[in-house]
Amino acid sequence: MNNKWLIRRLASVIVAIFATIVISWALLEFSPYSPANYIMQFINPQEFAQKPELYSSLIDYLNTLRPHGNPLISAADYIWNTLHGNLGFSIISNVPVAQLIAVALPWTLFIVVTSLLISFFLGIRIGQKLGYMRGTKTDSISTVSLSILRSVPIYIYAVLLIYILAFTYHIFPTGGAYSVNVTPGFNLPFIASVLYHAFLPIFTLTIVNLVGWILQMRANTIYVLGEDFVNFAEVSGIKKDIIEKKFIGKNAILPLYTSLVIAIGFSFSGSVFVEQTFSYPGVGNLLINSITSNDYPTEMGVFIIIIVAVIVGNLIADLTYSFLDPRAKVGEE
Repeated sequence: MNNKWLIRRLASVIVAIFATIVISWALLEFSPYSPANYIMQFINPQEFAQKPELYSSLIDYLNTLRPHGNPLISAADYIWNTLHGNLGFSIISNVPVAQLIAVALPWTLFIVVTSLLISFFLGIRIGQKLGYMRGTKTDSISTVSLSILRSVPIYIYAVLLIYILAFTYHIFPTGGAYSVNVTPGFNLPFIASVLYHAFLPIFTLTIVNLVGWILQMRANTIYVLGEDFVNFAEVSGIKKDIIEKKFIGKNAILPLYTSLVIAIGFSFSGSVFVEQTFSYPGVGNLLINSITSNDYPTEMGVFIIIIVAVIVGNLIADLTYSFLDPRAKVGEE
């Protein structure tokens, strides 16, 4: 690995993360909307008519985004605190944003990473088989069907599944991460309840991801099948199974590796529509709730976590790709 390339790559990551923090501060600092408007709708307006000074006090309390009159000082404080893991306090609940994310993040990672891994390994296998069947009627029907399924928005799958399997037939719960009558901990009832409540979110995400992996793997397989080394292996009399696994499968899956690592980075955002539909207490649900309540510190905290995760995921993909494909020399000019 080229040391100069590694230094430049790490520097670009640091710059990207710093730019993300600065942009998030600017959005917080200069947003024209006030979180007070959300809270005010739950308060008796007659009370403010009689005591207008209460509104001023509320504004002072909510205006945590500008602790100093000088924007540059506010920016420096925000950047310093963010780099030290202090993402501020939620305007609505007055709970540290880092604490809210720490509670929601494990649930998001569980359903999204699980669905990603299941869909990835199923997708590469099915996609490879379809690649071998290129030009056949089965391949044509499958490709058209998968393309149609891929065009359907994820929230449509979520709504249909929760309506049919939860509300109509009551096979699965309509929301939550686990039943209220079980004790959280490393015990069988709690684990079973977590898996039971997570089934529909995982199934929804798996369907959507699976279609994408199948189509990508099919396209990669068809491309590799046309390579000279595959034709040479077939002419040399190498067994079909060996060609399929070592020559075609390995080379066709390599381009998907980067996509998988980056997708895991995106898993920090969760699937907003899925978590909202199934009332699953993940980062996506936290983001939706913070947006609807104008809770800007929580919004920006989640956005920062998402972007940093994607940036780091991309870096990991760049650094580890050469271990899977020795032909790719990381950092060579």
